[in-house]
Amino acid sequence: MNFLLATVPNWITNSFPILERICLVILAILCLVLVVLVFMQITGGSETNNVITGNKDSYYSQNKSGSRQGRITRLVYIVLGVIALFCIIYFVLLKIPSMF
Repeated sequence: MNFLLATVPNWITNSFPILERICLVILAILCLVLVVLVFMQITGGSETNNVITGNKDSYYSQNKSGSRQGRITRLVYIVLGVIALFCIIYFVLLKIPSMF
């Protein structure tokens, strides 16, 4: 097992702890941003249906992506994707090689 550690260059063994801390700090900041974005969202309590057709679509719901609420929702999805990416980087690239 020790022969594997001898083949790893020094810059990798020196930089991985730094990359680990940077990744954790970025994850913490992204999680705080996600919490703030979720609290900024407006909850749509009772969406009214059209009584005659039973259709929920209105002009607002069809063009919702251009509004503030649509932008916040899109930002939430983007932040979730970046969090998933950093989790993969953290656990796969930084933690799994240290197990061996």
